[in-house]
Formats: sequence, C-alpha cells, structure tokens
Amino acid sequence: MEQLFSYEQNKKTDKGKQIERVSLEIYFWEETIQIKQDYDYSYKRPKDGDNDIPEYTLVREVEMSTELTIDLKKANYRVWNSTVTKGFFGDIRGMKKPNISKNRFDRLAEFTTEAFYKGNKRGSGKWGKRYSDKVDQAFIILKDLIQPRIKDDYLRNKMHFHKTEIDPLFDLLVDYHLDKKNIKGHDLIYLDIQTDYPKLKYLKLNDYKFVPSVLDGYGIKTKQFISTLNNNTEGLPIIIKSLNYICKLFGDNFIDYLNKVDWHLHCYRPPRGNKTHLLKNDTEKKNMMMTIINWEKENMMTDSFVDSLYNLLSLRQSLEKKGIDLRYTATNDLQFRELEERWLSVKKYISRGYRVRYVFKKDFIKYIEQDILIGDEVYKPKILSTEEEFKVEGHIMKNCMGQQFNHGAVSVYVSLRKGKKWINVQYKSGDMTMAYGKANSPIPDEFKIVVDTLTKRFKKQKNISWVKEKYDLI
Repeated sequence: MEQLFSYEQNKKTDKGKQIERVSLEIYFWEETIQIKQDYDYSYKRPKDGDNDIPEYTLVREVEMSTELTIDLKKANYRVWNSTVTKGFFGDIRGMKKPNISKNRFDRLAEFTTEAFYKGNKRGSGKWGKRYSDKVDQAFIILKDLIQPRIKDDYLRNKMHFHKTEIDPLFDLLVDYHLDKKNIKGHDLIYLDIQTDYPKLKYLKLNDYKFVPSVLDGYGIKTKQFISTLNNNTEGLPIIIKSLNYICKLFGDNFIDYLNKVDWHLHCYRPPRGNKTHLLKNDTEKKNMMMTIINWEKENMMTDSFVDSLYNLLSLRQSLEKKGIDLRYTATNDLQFRELEERWLSVKKYISRGYRVRYVFKKDFIKYIEQDILIGDEVYKPKILSTEEEFKVEGHIMKNCMGQQFNHGAVSVYVSLRKGKKWINVQYKSGDMTMAYGKANSPIPDEFKIVVDTLTKRFKKQKNISWVKEKYDLI
C-alpha cells in the first residue's frame, strides 16, 4: 500500500476551549484507491472553574471517520463511515454502527461534497484557503490516476475543474463509472444517478442508455418522456423518480392525464420515500389533475408538490388501515391544505379517542352568522368552534389561528368572508380585540364597515356563555 497524499489541519476557537482537527489521506494498491477523511471535535471546560490546571480539565469529543474505496478495475465504489461520541470523562456516550454502502451514488455525493471538499465542517465556518488548496492538490492526484483510464474521448478530456454539476470529484467518479459500465448518460445524470440506477436487464434492452433503461424499469417508458428528459431546457431538473411517482398516481392510463398538465414543473425534487400511491377512481384522478394545474396559484407552498402529496397519501394509507375511508377531493393548493388538516385531525382523533369543540347556543350562532349586506355585496360570518376549523383557518389565512383553539375558552373567533376574500376577527366580552387579514395584514377598507356591523351584534350578546366539550367519543 502506497500513501499518495496526507494532510492534517487543526483549529482552535473560543480561547482554545474548542479544538477541531481534519485529516485527509489517499492510498493506492492493486488498482484500488482509498480516500480516508477524519474529523474530530473536542470541547474543553474547566472543572470547578479552574482553567490553569490540566488535570482538572474536562473534554468532550466527537470522532467522525469516513472512507471511500475505489475499485479501478470495475469502477465500483464503497463508502464507509462511523461516528463516536465521548463524554467529559472519556466514556463513550454514543457510537453509530458503521454505515457501509456499495455503488450508492447519493452516499458518494455526501462523501465528496461534505467529507472531501468541506472536511465535514458544516455551516458557514470553513477550513479556509489552506485546506481548499490541499484538497485541490489531492483531486489532481486522483484525476491523474482515474482520467487516463477513461476510454471515451469526451469524458477523458473533460475539464472537471472548470465545469461541474455536483463537484469535481463526484463528476469525475460518475464519468468513470459510466465509461467502465458502457452506460450512456444525459445532462442530468449526476442528479438522477443519486436516486435511480437501472438494472442490467433494462440496460441490455435499451442499448445501455440510462434514461430509457430507468423509465423501462419503472414501466413508464414513452418516446415523449425520453425526449423531454434528454432535451431538458426548462432550467429546472427533472428527477425520474419524481416523474414515476406522479405517473403511478394515475395507473395504467397515466399518459392520458400527464399530457394535459405541466408535470415537468413538479419533478425537481425526489420523493421522500420509495412508496408510490394509486388514486382510487376517475374522480380522484380528475381532482389530482386539477390540483397539478392549480398548484401554487393561490398560495406559495413550503414543500414541493411531490413531497406534499407523498406525505398526504401516506397519511391516508395509514388511516385507512384503521378502517377509515377517505377521498381525495382537492382541486387546488388551498383545498389541498384544508384536506391535509382534516386528515391530520382524523389522525389526532383516532389516537386521542375524541374530538373537542366549543358549544354555543343555537340562537346566538343564528344571530351572529346572519349574512351582512353592504350594497350588492354579501359578507358571511362563521364562528370557529372545532379544532379542525381553527387548523384549516390558520392554513388558509397564513396566520397563527391554528394555535388559537385553546384561547376559544375566553374569546370568540369569527371568519368573516366575501367570496375568496376573508378576515379573522376576535371578540371578548362583546368587544372586538383583533381583526387581521391574510398573513396578519391590516384588514381591507371594504371590511371595516362590515366589522363595525358585526361588532354591534356582539355587543348585544356580550353576556353569552359557551362550554368546551368532547364529542364523537370512540
């Protein structure tokens, strides 16, 4: 075994109390390369406040070891890593079982990006230019070993330093693997290979072309998909695993639905798991198609469409195992969030065994919820009484209404609506204490006279009382 490269760097912060160490080594033997990267972190604190006496210093340590082994004969990669945490007295507080993976390109990307280039130093703090320069030297050594072995002229002459998709080392290793396995890649191969890898059976059936082989493995190979994936000029990546998830929603006739929507706008991030979900009937499929068309037209969503849908339908799957029949009825992002809150409430109901609501006198509800007419405009007040209503209101209005249910014991909350425009109003002892528009913005001028009318109603009912009760007991 020959050592080709070795470098170690230490860093002290917080007046020497915090010490970090990074080391990087490269070994070569019998057509095998091994890259070892270690990161150690220790924090010192004085015992009994005395920092001058070494024997009274307590030390806590974290030791992270990561290795990448490269088989140059077959272009196979093995990533290994482990973490050990030690307490102040040298006792082992935690030890992660060593994680070993072969030809997992997501793990390979973690190694090259986090361990090799960043030295496992996360956040804004980096090791600095000295470490970066040494890493560049290490990469040149690896490049000189690997690149001459690539048969394809384009890949062999590629300037990995200057144009990268993930990072120079990852791109180089992917290029070498594809060349050795005779796999024909595409522009987004560096992303797709982290989530999908075609089986040999489908590679043989598709002339070793990556895109059609992966699509064939999923059972969704079409000329349209192959063309779109190979000639993606939209700027957004199209992850094949996400495309497969969307296709599987619609069953065997997926192409009839996907031809009517801009599916490629929603495949930029892979789903969180490997499961797929099938919609129950044509009505659900039509609703889903409308959801895709109307996604983020009402609201900006925090998660991608695929992630959001994966979570929602996984929730439905777990609830239906308990005998609850649920239907997908949303046709836009607003209704999607409402549906999600209802299903989450069902989950909470099942685990808790009951629902909770505030019960008001029927005459009070009838009086307060009368339509308010201003000219030709109709405004509809709605008293929020159940946990589900508070949750849904919070999502629609992008405010903290979802957390206000418990305060409903002393205040009455009203959703005041006119079509798609609405505000929230809070009343206590007949007085209006809060009125906000969406995202806690000031209420529009047209609602001010309506709130005044609503407040007059509450002043006439200032002595109203209500009770909190459990219902739908299991």
